Amino acid sequence: MVNLSNMLVSAARRWWWIVVLLLAWDLYVRVKGFNVIVLPDPWTVARAMAADWPTLLEKLLLTLRAAVLGLVAGTVLGTLGAILAWSSRILSGIVTPLAMLVRSVPFIVFIPILSRFMGYNTMMEIFVVTMFSFFPTFVLVSSGLAGMPQAASDLCLVYGATRWRKLILIALPAAMPQLFASMRITASFAVLAAMVAEFLTGIDGLGRLFLLARGDLEAERAMAASIVAAACSLILFNLAKFAETAVNRRMS
Repeated sequence: MVNLSNMLVSAARRWWWIVVLLLAWDLYVRVKGFNVIVLPDPWTVARAMAADWPTLLEKLLLTLRAAVLGLVAGTVLGTLGAILAWSSRILSGIVTPLAMLVRSVPFIVFIPILSRFMGYNTMMEIFVVTMFSFFPTFVLVSSGLAGMPQAASDLCLVYGATRWRKLILIALPAAMPQLFASMRITASFAVLAAMVAEFLTGIDGLGRLFLLARGDLEAERAMAASIVAAACSLILFNLAKFAETAVNRRMS
């Protein structure tokens, strides 16, 4: 009984802001007198979620698949790009401007262009998330590789270690916290990137569900899709944060 009370108190301390947010949302709708088409109250949205949960779950899995695959691909490519830039000044002069080019153009601009070349399919959606995830990983891993301890670098020089051996034994382990930090940063936005691609191209997923609900003036379904996406993003963020904490604890 004591443990249950402690759990409830802990949950209340951690999630009290959600209750406050829901009450503020409900109060705002009632004071302004919004029609359900304009802005539904949270309880109407909750009923829509309960009634339509099989469809929401199906669309969520489609969006989540693209988000996770794109996140993994962007992380791998960003890490490889950082390694190439670290290994050679010539490669750094090639890879770094390309990374800056990817970042300088808003990813939403690429979506109509990519759709023309790659088609309106899941591969295009994954590619969008990959592009979105690439730059933070490249920057943070590059910073981690450059921040290798000088004493360790001098020791490698004394023992005649090759550059690649230095990379595997010292530089990469030193960059692991930055790698997981980049995953934490991009994980929360990967679902949004996938959803935007679905919204603009009509690819099946939460984004398309939001698009159709908005077109049918079903604001409660559109809000339900948005809340499911936000909850999924929060879960991905916390999973990445948990992995980052575990790696930092192991490295310390």
